[in-house]
Amino acid sequence: MKKLFLLLILSFFSAQSFAGSCPDGSEPVKSVSADGTYFVYNCGGGNEQASSSTANSNTKALAGIDIENDPNLDFFKPPKMPYPTDELYYYGRMWQMADFNNDGYSDVLYIGTMKPNNVVYGGEDTGTSCGTERCEGFHPLPTLFLSREDGKLTYSPELLIDNREDSGMSLGRQLLVADYNNDKVLDFYVADHGIGTHNGVRDSYFLSQPNGTWLESSETHLSHSNFVVFDHGGATGDIDNDGDMDVVITDLQWKKRTPFWCLINDGTGYLKKRKCGGSNAFGLELADMDNDGDLDALVGGHEFSNTFTGIVWNNGKGDFPSYNTTPFKQYKNKWGTIPEVSASDLDSDGDLDIVYSRAGKLYVGTAVQIIENLGNKKFKDHGIIPLVVPPADFITTNEGNEWNDFIEMIKFRDLDKDGDIDIYLSSASNKTNGAVIINNGDFNFSLIKPSKADELYKKLDNSSVVIPKKVLTSLAKTKETETSKKFESSIKKNGKVAFEGANKFTKFDIGIPLSSGALLVGFKDLKVLYDSKVNVRAHIKYGNIDFSVGICFEYYPQNTFMAARTSFNKNDWGGLKKIMPSSRCIGIWELKDNNKSKLQELGIFAVMEDIQENAFQILEALDNNSTIDLSDMRSLIK
Repeated sequence: MKKLFLLLILSFFSAQSFAGSCPDGSEPVKSVSADGTYFVYNCGGGNEQASSSTANSNTKALAGIDIENDPNLDFFKPPKMPYPTDELYYYGRMWQMADFNNDGYSDVLYIGTMKPNNVVYGGEDTGTSCGTERCEGFHPLPTLFLSREDGKLTYSPELLIDNREDSGMSLGRQLLVADYNNDKVLDFYVADHGIGTHNGVRDSYFLSQPNGTWLESSETHLSHSNFVVFDHGGATGDIDNDGDMDVVITDLQWKKRTPFWCLINDGTGYLKKRKCGGSNAFGLELADMDNDGDLDALVGGHEFSNTFTGIVWNNGKGDFPSYNTTPFKQYKNKWGTIPEVSASDLDSDGDLDIVYSRAGKLYVGTAVQIIENLGNKKFKDHGIIPLVVPPADFITTNEGNEWNDFIEMIKFRDLDKDGDIDIYLSSASNKTNGAVIINNGDFNFSLIKPSKADELYKKLDNSSVVIPKKVLTSLAKTKETETSKKFESSIKKNGKVAFEGANKFTKFDIGIPLSSGALLVGFKDLKVLYDSKVNVRAHIKYGNIDFSVGICFEYYPQNTFMAARTSFNKNDWGGLKKIMPSSRCIGIWELKDNNKSKLQELGIFAVMEDIQENAFQILEALDNNSTIDLSDMRSLIK
């Protein structure tokens, strides 16, 4: 009875507000959604209507998923946080693998989230990461690693150029790789919805140049260069079938503007923004789902808010009328968040099947959904494959919870070499990053956890990354940060620093920069106490002040954890001895709240945090710059 009453109300409003018509002039056919909560309008019968142009179509529009799933390129699991992405990005290190410099090898390009200076912990989502304020701080660029013949990845920052006054990213959400300027070199568009805002920020658009670099080209090649949009979803493809790659982005402020913005390419890489219909979407991909030669929009909704999940069909002109859709079953009771969607031919029948990444409210728990394309715009849902299931009684108030392991990228390769396409899953979590769904045929699948997937793909870690010496040298300097300014101010108030003098230390060949703004300059008194414990005294420059600190490394095999505790002599830094509980080595996790807050006020806690986060890198530098063999200690890292 309640559902009937709801439909009567919907019928009244739809009759008053619906004024669209189909491309052939006929009226759309109205039907009820699968769950009976809203009406769906379709041209030519919706789900039951076969595509009239399928049999006559001999063309295939190129989509971004064709580029990122190129079977001719070598595929491997890239390092999760290769230096310097661990320093540059707060979280959200997404990547795309492609041959950017046309040398035949698979390169890796990363995007991520800025590290705000004014983070406020405990907010519900990314929009409240800095409380009620705008997130402030350094905006990093994307990070490019070019592959070499020996399989190593070379960090190549000199190739990415962003001359905007406010350069870099806030929160890079989608990385859309394609040859936009038709020079046979891949370019990339970064859909950036921003951190610390629900209104969005401007995106970034890098085009290849004749000299082998990529130049951020928003000012010259976007019709609206500073267009602000909260584009949680984005995709690239030739939506108007004119031979060049366009961009489609979602707008979560769609009620004020439009669900989809289409950036139409004129063939030279110049993208002109226009409204193009669509549906309010969290996740988005472009794929030809009815084999009619044009790219349709695969949409993943935020189902907890009763938004649409399904296909919005391309009208053949690069528009996605909101009345021409096919809805899919929703899982709003448990798995109603859809951060990503992609498509591939999983059963080798000539059409594309669908894989959705799903999560619970506030990203609690992780799953994927697989939908079979039966042809003629008919689809079969094969249900949910749970990946990480939280306890039934788990409740959270924010996205930064311990059960947030969502799949942020879906890739397709024949990983077990049996002739059909398997599914590779990428995330920021060790539980799910590198998981594989093996295709056993007939839509039967087996889940392989990352720890069991060694034989399915090659894995690269940080040891596979090469940082050119000139790059390291250019990075080896202090930088002014909010915490470094606090430190200098605190020292002026509390007294002088007791420092032995730089000549008492062995200087690192190349200093180690830390995200706090500090620089590890040198070391002395390096001692191996036993195979899993090493002590050293380090020379640090922070702001304009030189000081030293003890670092105590100790490996805990039961937790696979390398501790890097710090210790301060009694006379260090004037008033600091009043704050530290003792002069013994102490880890940041061992500090009491009152001591931690005082160290934060001094600006020194950020350095202690950096030392812990960079424990492996510091051990490597000590090994390379001393006569003491630390190979046993370093071997514990893996």
